[in-house]
Amino acid sequence: MKTVRKVLAWAQRNERHLGGIVFFFGFLTDLLTFTLLDISILNFVFGGYLVATYIAVFLVHLVSKEVARPSVFRRSVRVLLPLVAQYLIANMLSGFLIFYTKSSVLFVSWPFIILLGLVFLGNEWFRTYKDRLIFLATLLFFTTYAYTIFALPLFVHTLGPLVFLGSTAISVGIFAAFLFLLWRTGPKRLQGSLLPTIGTSLAVLIVMVSSYFTGLIPPIPLTLKESGIYHTLTRSEGSYVLHGEKNKEWWDPRPQTLHVIEGETVYAYTAVFAPIQFGTSVVHRWEYYDQSTKKWTSRGIISFPIAGGRAGGYRGYSEQTNLTSGSWRVRVETSNGQTIGQIPFSVERVPALPPLRKEVK
Repeated sequence: MKTVRKVLAWAQRNERHLGGIVFFFGFLTDLLTFTLLDISILNFVFGGYLVATYIAVFLVHLVSKEVARPSVFRRSVRVLLPLVAQYLIANMLSGFLIFYTKSSVLFVSWPFIILLGLVFLGNEWFRTYKDRLIFLATLLFFTTYAYTIFALPLFVHTLGPLVFLGSTAISVGIFAAFLFLLWRTGPKRLQGSLLPTIGTSLAVLIVMVSSYFTGLIPPIPLTLKESGIYHTLTRSEGSYVLHGEKNKEWWDPRPQTLHVIEGETVYAYTAVFAPIQFGTSVVHRWEYYDQSTKKWTSRGIISFPIAGGRAGGYRGYSEQTNLTSGSWRVRVETSNGQTIGQIPFSVERVPALPPLRKEVK
């Protein structure tokens, strides 16, 4: 028993550092394993993590009252359960990050990556807030919100602003009910934490809603499995036969260069993964960078419906003819403007086509 008390005392003294370490390993563990799981299984895993986190935070609240000589059990709960909660939250955040970055579109996923960094720093900065449940409760609201944004489309089999607003209402309702439960079970222990928790959660709500309607939140659970620009595209026995130029090296950050001849038609091919029974529309938005205005200008919008269930993604394509030399991109979006991914490339006019390689998809 004496050894246990020493371990608990050490853990309490180093709580901030342990919180950061636990958060990092929770994030790393699921970052390495979630890519192996089916999305329907992940939905239940996320749900289980969320329920376990609510239980852990609730128990922390119950034992947070200061006593003269706390028992070993009370001290264990106060010290260890916040670490358990942070580990579970890190598991969920890492899983969400996989879907945010699966399409390899950094300009879409960077807000989420920055948020993870802020959460990690929060373990060092907000110690007193965490003791009063503010930090953990705010993280819990964010993960609840992220989970409902992920899970509700899987149940209704579609995406859109109404589904997002439904996710918002559900997450706010769940979190409000949890705060009410904390208040009913220990109003005095919540006095210094309730208003700051509501304030920080409201800030998270405003940021998330703003991010959605400005296109910074990708349309989870849609992911871009494959994409590319090709010189020819034909269909043969249920497959796409494509001819394109040699892929650039994986370490080269520059966009692919496409060598085209006068009057040639080029094709943008994509395979977008969606869950089974999931139906929505995908948009290919062709854009050209105008050097005179320093802005991207739209050169064509092609929309087509997709259906979920194919492991390799629902395949589709669009085409453009007689492209101008310069920088181009094809933004792959939902019908309401959320970005699934993009295909950047540059066009160079040549008198004859270079050697092409064949792909069958």
